[in-house]
Amino acid sequence: MKKISILLLMLIFQHFVFAQTQKALKSSVKEVTLFTNGAQIIRTAGINLQAGVSELVFEGISPYTNVSSIQPSGKGNFIILDSRHNIQYPEPPENPEILIPAALQHKIEASQDSLNEINFDYDVIKDRKELFIKQKEMLANNPVMRGGGKSDSLPILKDAMEFYNSKMSLINAELQKIRREESKVILRKTQLQNRYNELIAYKERIISEKTSSTAPVYQVIVTVSAKEAVSGSLSISYTCSNAGWTPAYDIRVNDINAPVELSFKANVYQNTGEEWNNIKLKLSTNNPNKNNTKPYLAAWYLNYYMPVNVYSSNLRGGSAPASVSREDISVSSMDYDVKKLPSAQLASDYTSETQNLTAFEYSIDLPYTIPSDGKYHLVFVQKHDNIATSYNYFAAPKIDKDAFLIAKLTSWEELNLLPAKANIYFENAFVGETTIDPNIIADTLELSLGRDKGIAIQRKKLKDKEKEQIIGSSRVKTISMEVTIRNNKNSTIDINLEDQIPLSNDKDIKVSFESENFTGNYNENTGMLNWQLKIKPKESKVVSFTYTIKYDKDRNLIMN
Repeated sequence: MKKISILLLMLIFQHFVFAQTQKALKSSVKEVTLFTNGAQIIRTAGINLQAGVSELVFEGISPYTNVSSIQPSGKGNFIILDSRHNIQYPEPPENPEILIPAALQHKIEASQDSLNEINFDYDVIKDRKELFIKQKEMLANNPVMRGGGKSDSLPILKDAMEFYNSKMSLINAELQKIRREESKVILRKTQLQNRYNELIAYKERIISEKTSSTAPVYQVIVTVSAKEAVSGSLSISYTCSNAGWTPAYDIRVNDINAPVELSFKANVYQNTGEEWNNIKLKLSTNNPNKNNTKPYLAAWYLNYYMPVNVYSSNLRGGSAPASVSREDISVSSMDYDVKKLPSAQLASDYTSETQNLTAFEYSIDLPYTIPSDGKYHLVFVQKHDNIATSYNYFAAPKIDKDAFLIAKLTSWEELNLLPAKANIYFENAFVGETTIDPNIIADTLELSLGRDKGIAIQRKKLKDKEKEQIIGSSRVKTISMEVTIRNNKNSTIDINLEDQIPLSNDKDIKVSFESENFTGNYNENTGMLNWQLKIKPKESKVVSFTYTIKYDKDRNLIMN
């Protein structure tokens, strides 16, 4: 019995010591790996441990944390025993009104009393106003005033008119006086109401701020053990949702004889509920939320189609540059030679790229601050200069009469590009957007750099060569087209010109192409025509083609 009592006392003492050593840590987010959907966060805190077992509490954890991803680590002579996720629900106050300062409550009550008094005054004025309006109506509608008296009662009518003028003047004077009083009272009432509304809004804001502590507090509790008092650091790593990034590019071409400059940017966002201040940022193309289970193909059975009733329904579905911490700098005067200053560095100069088995990672050595606001913020990642590039123009005047500048990038696989939109800048001017699609399996990546108004193109039908005749039961139509291209630029251009003739999938419609005197390439399977032209400055070139259509003369043919 004595041994049991001693053991019980030891357990109680151990529990008391254990409870006393629980400690809330002052931690902050130090590193973030941002995935295309989600983020991995590393939160760190300095610790001072006493000998024994301690529970160290990380607070302010994102409510969108994946609990299974929590991993503790540390630096120091101690042992990490366990970690667990916890949600603390503070007890709300029974009466939020007790949180309001007495002076504010007194102002609200005084404002309410003044508002009540002004409302009484306003009601009195309205009653007086209605009384005089009724008197005015009664006087105006009196039969005598309306000529309803006897025609031979001239003295009576004269007295009535004098009475009417005198009484109506008094009534109108009183109404004017009442309206002025009413205007002043309404103005005062509006001021008091606005003041009262401001006080109530301020009161509600105070209650909201003071009761916000009643919101759940998300914690990670790490249990550690130390043989003696030690100092060190403790970190936790965890993934959470409501964050991510999308790639974007800037393509700059200063001259068609110069290589392309490609800037890689990232639009990042986070709404995790945690503030990322001066963090070390890493961007990853990985998506931890994807299903990583190996797919399984089940047996595929064929069956006959059985029509079923389908009920239609309308379904309706329901993401800015990141601010690098810096101070505003103002220069009052520039008394030095700007040309002697070095070029400003870019954020992309501080990015390193690594590749693991499944994704690319971009580590940025500049501290970034990304607020938890759900808005897009811009991060500069990389810049690729002197990309081997060849240029030519492309035109399909049947669809669009403008020529498009095309940049062909070789060895583009080494750039590790991502599918994304790209802003195009030609000769320092924004000319539009294009799309980068590295999933295309080709040795050369083609980028459309936009329209060039320095090349004029005209496509027209040659009416003098158009023929139409009837041969037996068939109608035969011959069509000739001509395309003129003029190079108004100061340099020679290479242009790929495309056009087409129609195809037929009806045995009664026959299309034939006249290849004589044709200077381009013709693909009889697709009907596509192609010319590779080199045009000198201020030079024009003309190409033409002719085709014949034979079809039933009694039927209409759709040409467009």
